[in-house]
Amino acid sequence: MAEAVSLRVDWPRLVLYSAMLAPLFIILLFFFVVPLGIVAGNSLTGTGVDAAFPSVSQYTSILTDSYYLGILWRTVVVGLAATLGALVLGYPAALVLFFFQGRWRQVFLFVIISPLFISVIVRTYGWMVLLGPGGLPSLLPSEIRPRLIKTEFAIMVGLAHIYIPYMVLSINSAMSRIDARYLRAAATLRASNYQIFRDIILPLSAPGVVAGCAIVFSLSMTSFSTPILLGGSGNKTMPYLIYQQNLVVGDWATGSALAIVLLAVTMSVLVTLTLLSRRVMTRVGG
Repeated sequence: MAEAVSLRVDWPRLVLYSAMLAPLFIILLFFFVVPLGIVAGNSLTGTGVDAAFPSVSQYTSILTDSYYLGILWRTVVVGLAATLGALVLGYPAALVLFFFQGRWRQVFLFVIISPLFISVIVRTYGWMVLLGPGGLPSLLPSEIRPRLIKTEFAIMVGLAHIYIPYMVLSINSAMSRIDARYLRAAATLRASNYQIFRDIILPLSAPGVVAGCAIVFSLSMTSFSTPILLGGSGNKTMPYLIYQQNLVVGDWATGSALAIVLLAVTMSVLVTLTLLSRRVMTRVGG
């Protein structure tokens, strides 16, 4: 007869781990869960005689109004474009950083993260100067001079530039875990540089790509100052609309519902991007 396996709980270690994790859980509870619950509660506030009862009228108004849906669509498109731009520019930089060795690696890494030392507002104002009438457009003849500032294109460029370091660091973190013996073995078997990149580096860096896209997309969707400064009031995004509803109009119910809708859409797109990215990377690596 098999002896019963006794489960012994290491209470001192359990208490130690619980004490170490308690501050994190407390911070998440009071600064994320509770505020999110308050916002969700405000979004269900009824109007008129039904003010005392929960109502989804705010969500119905948002999801059936072309004005709100247009701003939501612009926010998603700008977020996806900024994420794609950061990926296209950030992956080669992460690849160069992966192959650099010694002092040059440290120098290049400093160049990558140095923009993070400067305020987002300052970097955005820099793009306002470059994209303004006296910046890059002034290099072209007045007949074909495009308008770059106060456009969706300006927002995409600004967000992609601001969040590229997060993309590079995420991808480089995944690349740093690649065992160099794989590369040497592939080279010994006379694999070309393209084959090494396609069959080893790209599949193994996929988790970093997914993480970087998730970070950049989330930050782009919730960015406030950059879209306002580069896009103007004519190209407003959801964060600015939420600010207007809450602090300018004073309609906290609609503003809270907009915030919940933005959160739901952001999470849905992130889940979709993650599933698609994993499928694509699996096919590439297979």
